[in-house]
Amino acid sequence: MARLGVKAGLSPGDLTLLRFAPGALLMAPLFWRWGWRDLGGIGWRRGLVLAVLAGPGFSLLFMTGFTLAPLAHGAVIAPAFQMLAGQVLSAWLAHQRLTRETALGAAFVVLGLFCMGGDSLLHAGGRTLIGDALFALAGICWALFGALSRRWQVDPLRVTAGVVVLSFALFAPPFLLLADLSRLASAGSGMLVLQLLAQGLGAGLVAVLAYSRAAALLGSGRAAFFAALVPGAASLLAIPVLGEVPSLLQVLGIVAVVAGLLLAFGAARLLLQRRQPTMQ
Repeated sequence: MARLGVKAGLSPGDLTLLRFAPGALLMAPLFWRWGWRDLGGIGWRRGLVLAVLAGPGFSLLFMTGFTLAPLAHGAVIAPAFQMLAGQVLSAWLAHQRLTRETALGAAFVVLGLFCMGGDSLLHAGGRTLIGDALFALAGICWALFGALSRRWQVDPLRVTAGVVVLSFALFAPPFLLLADLSRLASAGSGMLVLQLLAQGLGAGLVAVLAYSRAAALLGSGRAAFFAALVPGAASLLAIPVLGEVPSLLQVLGIVAVVAGLLLAFGAARLLLQRRQPTMQ
């Protein structure tokens, strides 16, 4: 939906505003009840760090990437770097051991990233490589958010409320005062409603809550593997919606990254374990 909004003329700042406005309105009453003095029990220092990582920092990097690179690149590179960074952070902060499956999965992910980088060099050039770098930074931000949420043992609902409310409070005033709002004002009502639902409620609220909950239960490393669902689904959706048909290198990159994420998550082992009883 972010790439669709960019192609419709919305700026990264417009999309960031739409991403956090609905969640802030919904979560503000809860925040008021929990108390502002310690940011609902999270603490201001921790809350600000988490809000920057999962809020405007992540959103502006990710949305700007879509102004420079196609959807297939964002759908592959951001989840791939989220997974790689999540594993490194889990090993460092939570002392989670790197398994053979994780290492093999990471190798496939790196192979997929090389395919996407090669596609950028062959068909697009410098602008797309800059977009790829922004997607990579966005993935690292998201992994840091998950790792710190688990390390600090913050409640998923409270951290979600803190992220969306603080993100809106930090971003909206300067953006509304200083930015050019003409593209936002000229966007059709259908596009605005679509972005409010997809970005505001879906990505800005539900995704933050789901990921922070998964990180609390599974650890940031394993939670990052749910990103395996993103590359294939988003790239397939881009064909009818955006008219962006992946190149051969992009397809190879998508397949390698999805395979790597599933391998690292243990999907192959689980499949073999399920088949063994039926073969006996």
